[in-house]
Amino acid sequence: MRRVVVVVALVLAGYGLRLAMRSPAPQPVRTPEVVGASAIERGHAVYARYGCSICHGPDGKGGFSNPNAETDGKVPGITYVAEGYTRPELRKKILDGLATVGKKDPNGPRPPYRMPGWAGQMSDADVADLVEYLWSLYPKTEKSKWR
Repeated sequence: MRRVVVVVALVLAGYGLRLAMRSPAPQPVRTPEVVGASAIERGHAVYARYGCSICHGPDGKGGFSNPNAETDGKVPGITYVAEGYTRPELRKKILDGLATVGKKDPNGPRPPYRMPGWAGQMSDADVADLVEYLWSLYPKTEKSKWR
């Protein structure tokens, strides 16, 4: 009987030690709301909050490797989205994402990374602010040429 009590005590002590040493549960990273800021400043915060910079870079110039992607094997930069999209089209692209990425070599493997869709995850206000931020990345010296 004494052995059983000792064994149970050791098992419970070991379990308690395992619980005490377990890493805490992951917490979502949230940047604080930018109160009183412009749409561009709020959009920059959205860009950071949703992790856009992981692939598109902190300054939107892209470059993250995406092997065999038709965009030179990299995630494209987004500094020139104002050239290729209207604001409503860009909004739709953010919400829908990109289901597939074209291949540079049609016989090669599918590029592993694609842009996720944010519909149902990002608020309308966040999308609107993000669009304004992305629009602001367009180089100022070239705006007069295209607009």
